[in-house]
Amino acid sequence: MPWQIPKINWLPTDFYNSDDLNRVENNIQHLATMLGSYLGQTITLSVVLNRTMTRFEYFDSLNRIESNISLLVSKFYIPAGWEASKTTWSSDQAFGYSDANRLERNLFLLYELLNKTIDNYKFSGTFSSGEAVL
Repeated sequence: MPWQIPKINWLPTDFYNSDDLNRVENNIQHLATMLGSYLGQTITLSVVLNRTMTRFEYFDSLNRIESNISLLVSKFYIPAGWEASKTTWSSDQAFGYSDANRLERNLFLLYELLNKTIDNYKFSGTFSSGEAVL
């Protein structure tokens, strides 16, 4: 699926639902495909893209989502503005608007950095610009 514009301006009065988690996981899968293509390797992640209002898992999905995001950034670079992932969600913890902002902002930062890197690679090639090849 194509990249879906993340929501990075969550407010305390907003509601997070199944469509939002589906968008996040879609974007994780999109980034894995982009990054795998850039690195020349397959990145296989477990994602759920078919949540509905009647099927909405919680902390197990959050831990998987956060672990997937951490794996992607570990294979690339940590973008400026990155906030550390939280992979210790439990059933007694609330997921708030700041968590939603962190998840979606981190994905957006990684997407922007990866796109810029791919664009620069097209122009610079495998050698640094101006580097002499002997």
